[in-house]
Amino acid sequence: MKEVIVIIKKRNFDEIIDSLELRNRIPKISEYMREDCLFLYEKLADNKIEADHVFLSYEKARKYNKEYHEDFNEFKESHWIFAETGRGDFWIIDLDDIKSPPAIFFYDHDLEDFSPENMLNMSINILEWFELADLISQLHNKNYYDEHFRLKEHWKQKAIEEIEKIKKGLSKTSPFQLF
Repeated sequence: MKEVIVIIKKRNFDEIIDSLELRNRIPKISEYMREDCLFLYEKLADNKIEADHVFLSYEKARKYNKEYHEDFNEFKESHWIFAETGRGDFWIIDLDDIKSPPAIFFYDHDLEDFSPENMLNMSINILEWFELADLISQLHNKNYYDEHFRLKEHWKQKAIEEIEKIKKGLSKTSPFQLF
């Protein structure tokens, strides 16, 4: 029996969204939401793309944002939690960002302070965030790792090459120890 080798490959947003769980109905959105982000909440349900990239449905994101804005004065009103990790960290966009789509920030909960200086600007937009999440999910293949659970050099180089296709320098920006 032949072993099928899956190649790590950057997919575009349209390819990725086709594999995600869609909503059954469009939610009533009461907050100001940028048009370039609104379609995500109208289209997508909760989606665990991979352990550190869990997109939140509008309802769950709204609940998180309400709670965190009430509990943390330093959390800017324009900051919106749109995704979480499995470790209590958050992925955030700034709704006032004039770029379209806006930049993504990563917040490490160990910092305990939502001030802007504690947020890592990933220098990617939300569509690129989905591409990054999808690429990282492709690394969850036991054949890519050695007996010490370290990514084999060939796959490490391939992953870096594909991540750099999203945005130059992104493989060095990640808040996680990817390699």
